[in-house]
Amino acid sequence: MLKLAIIGCGKVSERMHLPAFASMPQVAIVALADISSKPLGAMGDLYGVSALYKDYKDMLKNEDIDAVCVNTPNYLHAKMTVDCCKAGKHVLVEKPCATSMPEVRRMKSAADDAGVSVMVEQVHRFMPFNEKAHEVIHSGFMGKVLGFRARVASAGPALWSPQGKWFFKKSQAFGGALADIGVHIVDTIRWVTGEEIARVQALTAKYGKRGDVEDNGLMTAETTRGVLGTIEASWTQSPGFFGYQVNCEKGVLEVVMGSGLKAYMAEPKGEIDFTLPAESRHGGAFGYFVDCVMNGRTPFVDIEEGGRSLAVIIAAYRSAATGRAVKVGA
Repeated sequence: MLKLAIIGCGKVSERMHLPAFASMPQVAIVALADISSKPLGAMGDLYGVSALYKDYKDMLKNEDIDAVCVNTPNYLHAKMTVDCCKAGKHVLVEKPCATSMPEVRRMKSAADDAGVSVMVEQVHRFMPFNEKAHEVIHSGFMGKVLGFRARVASAGPALWSPQGKWFFKKSQAFGGALADIGVHIVDTIRWVTGEEIARVQALTAKYGKRGDVEDNGLMTAETTRGVLGTIEASWTQSPGFFGYQVNCEKGVLEVVMGSGLKAYMAEPKGEIDFTLPAESRHGGAFGYFVDCVMNGRTPFVDIEEGGRSLAVIIAAYRSAATGRAVKVGA
């Protein structure tokens, strides 16, 4: 039995983590922590958790815990993850995993020193349509990747987390649409294509009046292999969208969430509609995390991997601020 605790009882815990982990017979949710009494008490009552803490550090000291989910505003991810690692707990941390690369390095160091794993919650790697796209591209069936176009869009966090005012504060969120949902499409493109983004040039815009972060971002990207692509993230588009096209030597793979995968082939000429499995091959992100912890496996989306996607977002912000192309990781 894996003994799990959750720090942060906001909407992401309410809608995703708590229902998912509560449904797993091999998991016991033993403690919750949140600085706000109302969601803390509500989630404790709903899931029968009596160990409720306003201070997560007290929870780490007092409770017998194997793993912790860090579901807090972005600026707290690194500190809380490091504290959990030092307490000997495995961690599943929300995206973006941190707000800077020095934070990522501290998180990795803490995990290595304690002998625990940190998995970054890039949930799109565990969606069947993206898993299938990864399989198709890496099979070599379509030849080498020559380019990509990717877009993710929503009506913004106010739609699904109306109490989450921190999303619109740069001091707490680190960024807007790019940091929130753009990191998902960046991570997906990196993973599906196998291409590492080396340089970006970006623009950001703020159409709405809330907060001091961007609600739209667009970047051109160049990979280490010289492949060019575009990536767009928006908080001002409804209905939402998540999709991308990968241009390959033998055709174009088109991937759209909710519509599946289709290949438009030049060699051999024709169209292919791929059949998708009903569920993730890994049992989804949460099931995969539990399996890794219980079986001593290192997650394939660990803190270093999550940090590589974060580095692209950081470079995009620097580019937008300077008006120049920026090397990722520079």
